[in-house]
Amino acid sequence: MSDARVTPLKWATPREWVDAVGTDTLALLSDHAHCELKAAASAQALIAKNTQRPELIMELLKIAHEELEHFGQVVAIIEARGGRLAPVSGNRYAGELLQRGVSGRSPHLLDRLLVAALIEARSLERFRLLADHLEDQELRALYAELLSSEASHRAFFLDAARKNFSEAEVTSELERFAAVEAEVIRALPFDHLVHSGPPERA
Repeated sequence: MSDARVTPLKWATPREWVDAVGTDTLALLSDHAHCELKAAASAQALIAKNTQRPELIMELLKIAHEELEHFGQVVAIIEARGGRLAPVSGNRYAGELLQRGVSGRSPHLLDRLLVAALIEARSLERFRLLADHLEDQELRALYAELLSSEASHRAFFLDAARKNFSEAEVTSELERFAAVEAEVIRALPFDHLVHSGPPERA
């Protein structure tokens, strides 16, 4: 899918975020590993809830496998650097995005596909920044390597939404969810996390 069909993120991560998050790369990597693990679990949950949609199952299974492979790759880097995977923590970014997007009702398939697409889009944006600007050359190479996978996953979730719902509904809801995503990510406090808010000075 070309970027022309993707609603752009409505807030751009400032360059200062890379400098700030790069001051504790082990914390960043640990959070990144957990993001990959949670993404694999989310793909599996979508399979379990949509067994009547066989067109989704094999691609979601592929995504789950890729996310687990990335999890292992990141954990290996952490351990090679003398670190250990930190305990899992809640994902405030993803939780608030879905909760605020559905606004008191139960989320349905379109909601989950669009939230997944936006999370992948934000991860893609941040991985590009890390690949371009981190001082750590090994991690720059890691994030550059992961770009194509993030772009492919983003495209899949958007394509799946368009195949299962009307173009008008997808366009309208994607615009709305993108606005919510921008509000959520900007309001989060800064931390050494893939989906943290900006440093105070930004």
